[in-house]
Amino acid sequence: MTFVYMAYVDDSGDSKNGTTLSALLVEPEHWSGVLDAWLAGRREVHAAFGVRKHAELHATRLYKGRGKFCESPEQDAAFGGRQRAATGRIVLSHLSQYEHFHVVTVGTTTVSKSTVYAQFVAYLEDWAASRQTELVIFYDGPQGIQQDDGSEISREELAAQWESALRNAAPYRRVHRDLDIGRRRVVEDPIMQDSRYSQLIQAVDLIAYGAYHRHLQARPDIWGTKNAAVPEAIRAYMTTRSHWLPDSDDNGVVWLG
Repeated sequence: MTFVYMAYVDDSGDSKNGTTLSALLVEPEHWSGVLDAWLAGRREVHAAFGVRKHAELHATRLYKGRGKFCESPEQDAAFGGRQRAATGRIVLSHLSQYEHFHVVTVGTTTVSKSTVYAQFVAYLEDWAASRQTELVIFYDGPQGIQQDDGSEISREELAAQWESALRNAAPYRRVHRDLDIGRRRVVEDPIMQDSRYSQLIQAVDLIAYGAYHRHLQARPDIWGTKNAAVPEAIRAYMTTRSHWLPDSDDNGVVWLG
C-alpha cells in the first residue's frame, strides 16, 4: 500500500459553460522518475528550439503564440506555431514514457471554482479509498513570494504578497477542512505551487488545457461552438492516454454533469 500520492492539479474550461480540473497523480517513490522524464523533454526542446530550461511552459501562451520562451531574440523569432506545437507534444511525450503515474480530469457544468474543487476532492477521496491510500494536493496558485530576480523586496511588499496568497487559497482550504477528519483521504491543506517555479505544475497545466480542448472538440453539446478546439494541444494531451484512469471516457474525462 502506498501511504500518500502526490496530486498536482490545475484547471481549464470556460467561464460560461463549465470547468475541468486535471491531476497528475504520482507516488513519492516515483516522483524523481516522473520529474526526470519531464526534464528530458525540456532538454530536447532546449536543444531543438532554444526554449529556456526554466521558462514557464504555460499552455495558453504557448499555443496562442504569446510570450517569449527562447534563449535569444533570433530563436524567439523562429519559434512559430509549428515549433510551439512540437514543444508541447515533445515534453508530454517524454513524460508519458515513464510508466508510474496517473492522469485524471473531472469536468462539470459548474463554473464556481470552489464548488468544482469540492467535487474534484470528493472524487479523489473515493479514488484514494479504493486504493487504500491518501493524497496531498499541490494546486496551481501564488505561494506568497513572487519575486525571483534578485532585487530587494520590502517587508511591506512581502507581507502583502503572503496575505494575498492566503486569501486566494482560502476557498480551497475550506474544502479540505470540511472533510470528515475520521475518514478523509486528502490530507493537510492544499499546497499552493506557483507554476513559474514548479515543473510538474507546468506539466499538469499542459495536460489540463489539452484535456479541456479534447472534450470541447468531442462534446459541442456541452461546451458550445463559440470557442475553437486547439488541435496542437489535443495531440500533446493524447500522448498521456495510457495513464488515464479506467473510469474516464474516451476523452480521458470523468464528466460529473
